[in-house]
Amino acid sequence: MRKLSRRDLVWIVPLSATGGFFAWFGLRAWRIQFGKTEPGEPRWKEGPRVEVARIADLPEVWSFRYFVYPLAVGELKSVLLRVPAPQPGGLGAGDAHFLALSRICTHQGCTVNFVPDPEAGAIAYNYRSDHPFLGCPCHFGAFDPLRAGAAVFGPPRHPLPRIRLALEGDTIYATGHEVPLRPLEGRARARTAGV
Repeated sequence: MRKLSRRDLVWIVPLSATGGFFAWFGLRAWRIQFGKTEPGEPRWKEGPRVEVARIADLPEVWSFRYFVYPLAVGELKSVLLRVPAPQPGGLGAGDAHFLALSRICTHQGCTVNFVPDPEAGAIAYNYRSDHPFLGCPCHFGAFDPLRAGAAVFGPPRHPLPRIRLALEGDTIYATGHEVPLRPLEGRARARTAGV
């Protein structure tokens, strides 16, 4: 067996570091592209009953309203959307369909925004869609409301948690949230593990 010299280390160490970097980069790219989880049927946690909007406040498909849902440990920024088709965890009121989602990105906890113009979204988020979506301005992740908030582009791998809705007369109420509430990745996971 040959003994390694200092001269051997001159090429072994950089080669190993380069190989490790490309292995990490390849694994990360694979996880971002193919490791995304789809939203299933939600598991709900009871919460306070909060009036969000009236059906007349969202007259057209893709109308939206931001709201804040109170939690035991703070508040959850959320969005109510009128979508063109029923969604798992959504609410139907005749021919109108609604979905409420958390606005906390499941990647690093930034606040996502509703992107009503898909063309502007293609420029701002580098994600092309034929309908509005939710975009994270921090790392340019995109979430699709027509797939119940699934992460469809960028680093986020988990869907946005849904807010449970109830209808009384023509008023839409938020009455709970999906658990786990925020399956965040990275550093933000430790911050919100108890929520």
